[in-house]
Order: sequence, then structure tokens, then C-alpha cells
Amino acid sequence: MASNLFELDDSELQGIGDEETISGVLQNFGNELKESLRRSLDTAVHGITAQALKQSVLFDVQFLNSAYEFELTMEDYWEFVDKGVQGVGGVKADGGAWINRNTSSPFRYRDKKPPLSALTEWGRVNQYNPFALRESIFRQGKVATNFFSNIVDEDLIKDLTKKLEKAGAREVEISLKNTINGISS
Repeated sequence: MASNLFELDDSELQGIGDEETISGVLQNFGNELKESLRRSLDTAVHGITAQALKQSVLFDVQFLNSAYEFELTMEDYWEFVDKGVQGVGGVKADGGAWINRNTSSPFRYRDKKPPLSALTEWGRVNQYNPFALRESIFRQGKVATNFFSNIVDEDLIKDLTKKLEKAGAREVEISLKNTINGISS
């Protein structure tokens, strides 16, 4: 039997099912979220960036200090890929104007250009000059892909909250029954 009213050990949760425990709900949520984000990347982003981001999508569920912790991690540039980046514009060598492809992003280039290291391999595979590619991205920006924003929305959070409430109530119910049974025996 658990030593604390809100603390359950594995033997008390056997046979309950993954969707009926908080850790099970979080684990299932993480698995589904990871797969949804990877599918979204497949359709919204292409090439080396998509592969690197897909491989980096990970989650961890832990029970620490009497609380469940859920952590989603991925490459640190994921938000730039999701929301895009505004370009700086300017005048082309031929006298034409660079068109900013993303004016709604909270991110923007100012004076620092994208790193060549991120573009060299992609440029080689797609037969683009990485220096020209860097200049084009710097001037025009990057269009938002919304690979994350389209998946992680208010409906997803509401659904997770409902599942956690149900699982939490079930765990409290088991703990109370065990406590009452322990007192009456």
C-alpha cells in the first residue's frame, strides 16, 4: 500500500491501463505528439532540415518531487522553421527589389546572415551556391511552415487536460480506497 494518500506504487496501478494513469496519459500524449510532429515535418519541411528536426523530436516523462514533468525537446532552431523569419529586403544587383516572403514572423534578420554551415550540404544536394542561398534567405526571409503550430493548439491542450483530470481522479480514488482499506483492517 502507498505510504502517502496521493502516492501510488506500480502494484496498485497494474491492470488499470495506460489511459487511466497520469504517467500513462503523458506517455501516450508524448508518443502521439512526436509522431504528429514528424508527420507534419514530412509535409511542411523538406530536405536536411526536416530530417534533422524529425530525428531531434524527443520527449521525457518523469515523476520528480511529487509532480509529473513532461519535457518536449528538439533542435533549437525549430521555432524559426515553424514561424519563419522576416528578411531585410534591399536592392538586388540588377536594380530590382528583394521581396520579403514573411512579414508576420516575430523573428527577423537584421545584420547577421544564416550560417553557411546550415546551407552548404543542402545547397550541394540541390545544386545551389550556398553563398547565393544565404543571401537570398537573408534578403527574402523564410516562410512559416507551422509544422508545430498546426499540431500544438488549444484543442490538443484541452484534450490532454481532460485525460489528465480523468486519470488523476482515478489515481486519487485508488489511493483513497487503499487508505480506507488499510485503516479498517
